[in-house]
Amino acid sequence: MLLYLDIVRMETLMKKYKYVVVSGCSFSSSDSPNLVNPGETYGDLIAEHLGAKFYNLSMGGASLQYMNRKTLEWCSRNTDKFEDTLIIFGMTGLNRLEIWSNGFNSWYNCPDYLQVRRNMPLPKSKLFKQGFSPEERKRWFMNFYNDKTQFYYATNMLIGLQSFMTLNSIDHIFFDALEPIDTWHMGEDELGYKLLFDNLVSQENWYKHPEYKSLQYLTSNNIEMRKSIRDEHPNKKAHKYWANCLIEFMENKDG
Repeated sequence: MLLYLDIVRMETLMKKYKYVVVSGCSFSSSDSPNLVNPGETYGDLIAEHLGAKFYNLSMGGASLQYMNRKTLEWCSRNTDKFEDTLIIFGMTGLNRLEIWSNGFNSWYNCPDYLQVRRNMPLPKSKLFKQGFSPEERKRWFMNFYNDKTQFYYATNMLIGLQSFMTLNSIDHIFFDALEPIDTWHMGEDELGYKLLFDNLVSQENWYKHPEYKSLQYLTSNNIEMRKSIRDEHPNKKAHKYWANCLIEFMENKDG
């Protein structure tokens, strides 16, 4: 049985923020019918608890590249808000990629690397300005993709984000929304990716639940926290529970 505090009753011990920003994937967003409604995400609830304005930069299927880009874009437009801002990163999986599409003339989030692992065609034909068949995509994947290098690239982005936040005195929290990021560096370390992550990625503001490895682990192990039996996205109860976990984490840090 999960126990959690009532947000309304919690005494606010932490810093007073005027703005709460969340960057993440579908476990943090409300942009699809199978997700919670706007106003019901953990970010909404934390902002409500703090009496702050909420900005949800999250999007279903978002990659780490997307999270990095959208966060820095928001910061570039709001340099006057840094001192009063809390940014929360609900870390997505590393098997996703944001690419630039000349066909769309815009950024595009690709789940599972253009679906090359399953050799499936993409439904949006305008994504490609020139022909790029499933067979060609699979050959590209077999020639150039490696999980360990992907973790290396992700580590560089995390170091960059954390350094930017620290340099500009922006309060921030990271947590694993999907598969824990640090599980990607298991095995041989011939590329130095584990050394890079362990020594340069700060864990000081990285929330770790005492029982569940991530928000997805919470929902996968508790049916009452899911949107449905088959859909492990968090429901209202899960978002409220996770909001309380993050608030408690912040209060303990400030206390």
